[in-house]
Amino acid sequence: MNYQVKVNYKLDNEELRQILANLTSKYILSKEKVSFYYEEIKTHNTYSFNEDILFYAASSIKILVCVMLLEKASQNQIDLQEKLLVTMADLKQDTGIIKYQKEDTEYTIQELIRLAIVESDNTAYIKLVNYVGKNNLEQYGKSLGATHTMEGKDLFGLINAKDMAIYWKKIYEFLNTNPYGPIFKEYLSNPSFKIITDETLEHHNFIRKYGSWDIAYHEAGIVETDNPFYLIILTQKNKCDDKEEFVNMTAKTLMKVNKMSK
Repeated sequence: MNYQVKVNYKLDNEELRQILANLTSKYILSKEKVSFYYEEIKTHNTYSFNEDILFYAASSIKILVCVMLLEKASQNQIDLQEKLLVTMADLKQDTGIIKYQKEDTEYTIQELIRLAIVESDNTAYIKLVNYVGKNNLEQYGKSLGATHTMEGKDLFGLINAKDMAIYWKKIYEFLNTNPYGPIFKEYLSNPSFKIITDETLEHHNFIRKYGSWDIAYHEAGIVETDNPFYLIILTQKNKCDDKEEFVNMTAKTLMKVNKMSK
């Protein structure tokens, strides 16, 4: 398989060069398709592997409709307390908790956003996408600068690490400038399921969203260190025994890079 490595770093440190070389080697040798993107928010130092390679997005894409809706709410274009009816026919199995409801139930848009992020609820997500319209969501992603948004036959579509970083850059701006930023940060910081462990990131806060379905196995977000960075890891390892080990190895290595950065 062809691969592409991009490094925007002053590699004047031999230990840093070796760390980057070792991680790149592990990615090259992976039998499955894998990709990562690392960028320091303050310095814009970047390091990526196959950032343009497409993956099925799975639940990692749920961030997009949520930030779109919260932005619309801040502009008084929608009311987060508006209630949407989730019927029994709407229920999607797989991830989430709405699937356990016993009768048609109303949820506010804000509650559906919370459930889509914290519980990765598929019913909540699909209800929100249908509310805004798939085409409108696709145009929103492209307006941010993404090349691939909602491509495919379902409501999840394809993603690459470069475009995922674009989404998270939007979220970083939103979290720090929008009145709904704090509540969105709370949702993203407290998911009910985590791939990358707190220990791996040395207990720094990780504003995150995972994706896991079929062979897709991803985690992406913002790590809040003294030198905060975007961390995007996309893989097709969901059916592999080493999936958690591989993703956590990547995150742990990039934490080392982060601490050594100037």
